[in-house]
Amino acid sequence: MRRNHLMLVTVSGIFALAIVGCGESQNPVRQYGNEVIHARERTERVKAGADMQVLKTAIQQYYIERGRFPESLSALPLVQNQGIDTDLYAYDPATGNIQLQ
Repeated sequence: MRRNHLMLVTVSGIFALAIVGCGESQNPVRQYGNEVIHARERTERVKAGADMQVLKTAIQQYYIERGRFPESLSALPLVQNQGIDTDLYAYDPATGNIQLQ
């Protein structure tokens, strides 16, 4: 009986240590998932920045060809052809200025 009690205490202790050892900060699955999420966010920010540079050039070209800035980013043929998400940008049609929101 004493031997069974000792075995139960030992198994319980090992189980408790295993649970404590796998805290949130040490959970490799959670760490991998967080890294994937952060990598995607970084990729989206880089793409939005690159798209903004392309949009600036398209706005300048539109101005040169028509003598005015486009009324909206969706008026640019580039946006229509490339499927750029214009909701990511603040655009002022009076000045042609664009920036990430």
